[in-house]
Amino acid sequence: MEDALEIFTTNICSFLSVKKQVTGLLVKKHSNNLHVLGDYSFPNTVKSWSEFLDSEVLQKEKDNLLQCIEKDTESLLLTSKSWNIPIQHASEVKDRVHLYMERSFAIRKGLSQSFTNNKHIIDSITAESFCNVKLDTNDETCLTSLRLNYTAHVIKNLYVIDTKCSKSKPRLFISTRSSSQCDDHKLILCGAVLNIKTGVKETEIKTTDFIRIRQEELTLIAQHKYGVRVSSDTKWKEFIAYLGQSAVAFELLQIRPSSCVKVQFDASSGSSKGAAFILYNCARLETIIKTFNDKVNEGIYPHLPKFEDIDLTLLTHEDEWSLVFNYILGLPTLLKNCVEITEEKCEFRPHLICSFLSSMVRIVSQYYRKVRILIEPRKHLLPVIFARIYLLTCLNDTLKTCLRILNIKSVSQMY
Repeated sequence: MEDALEIFTTNICSFLSVKKQVTGLLVKKHSNNLHVLGDYSFPNTVKSWSEFLDSEVLQKEKDNLLQCIEKDTESLLLTSKSWNIPIQHASEVKDRVHLYMERSFAIRKGLSQSFTNNKHIIDSITAESFCNVKLDTNDETCLTSLRLNYTAHVIKNLYVIDTKCSKSKPRLFISTRSSSQCDDHKLILCGAVLNIKTGVKETEIKTTDFIRIRQEELTLIAQHKYGVRVSSDTKWKEFIAYLGQSAVAFELLQIRPSSCVKVQFDASSGSSKGAAFILYNCARLETIIKTFNDKVNEGIYPHLPKFEDIDLTLLTHEDEWSLVFNYILGLPTLLKNCVEITEEKCEFRPHLICSFLSSMVRIVSQYYRKVRILIEPRKHLLPVIFARIYLLTCLNDTLKTCLRILNIKSVSQMY
């Protein structure tokens, strides 16, 4: 899976004469206020980099890191012209160098990467490749068992996607009991489902009851929040039934697997809002793309040009950059962070995908309120329409890919 941001970080380290990869507060990726802070930054003090630099460099008595390695921001900009994503601007503020990517170049890279990465992920999951994952079948049939099954399915998906797992093929055993043992397998614990009122493991409310409670809650949300007409027809009932199952899955997966989930069993608790908002925005993106295609068929809009002919410099809105940089370009990093397999540690983090989706759809919704996508088909406006349709298509694919990893189906419309 291609990761343009990882390559970019490696290029920064190489420029700074650092031999091994560094992350965190050294080469820091920003996620908010990008137009002010830049996309990346790194400290320009020798002390911060002391453990990563050669002894010869450390012996030089210079004021900052760039002086020590006999470089400056101008040479950084010049060197970056040969990188996968060039740097447009660099500035130093309070001993940190802030880097601003060449946005149109990065957007093209991100959208192009998205096409191949999303296909690779979906193909890997649907291929049903072999994975050494066993489930503790001795667990009783209750909500904790339901969470165990949801978690196991997502871990299997992350297993076949992750490069290290595909190569080393670790043996995993997923259980709700810390006393569980399975020879030659790494134990992954799944926390219990607790009743938030009693603080103890819920055993009275069964799976069907829990899903029904969430379906009732989602009916109210759909009716009042999104203006969906409540109906007694079959399609509506099927839709709410599916939405309830999705909300339950999301609710049980959004907490770290090893931690307990505290659930409020109340139809007015608002616990389903997160899942409903994600699926609503999924339907919103699908609707915009479908409407565009319908208008193409009606002759209102011309056919969408090839990707290489699209003018992506027209994507200048700050939300457009945030969506590409944090979510489209950020997907490979997210998936790598979801899996950590070492001799000492074995951890899968599907809850990070839930957080990623929740954050992503907030920006999608914000962007939708600010920017009208399907504007009048005037000749001078068509290029920006085409650029935004490609952007929304990649966002939609990224959203659906993440939902697929969570074994949650996307929706094409809110009935």
